[in-house]
Amino acid sequence: MLTKNQMSDSDFQKLLQVALTDLTIRRTLVENTVAEVNEEMRSLEKDDRLDKLDMQIQAIAHDYDHYKQFVNPNFKLDINQEYSE
Repeated sequence: MLTKNQMSDSDFQKLLQVALTDLTIRRTLVENTVAEVNEEMRSLEKDDRLDKLDMQIQAIAHDYDHYKQFVNPNFKLDINQEYSE
């Protein structure tokens, strides 16, 4: 197993971008679930489900904010372009 010290700065920045993109997608999926729950469920089960979803969103936001601190603003990477044809 390699360590972070063996990773180049550009690889580390790319890893951060991949992680942030993943967290953004996860948050969007949970937010979509919140919208579905609001439309479909009854009040008691709805409140419990929404509380759990809110905790997921908070955890994702916490991780996103934490990892965002390490991003070098001068490093330019379009993650969508990176994996396109």
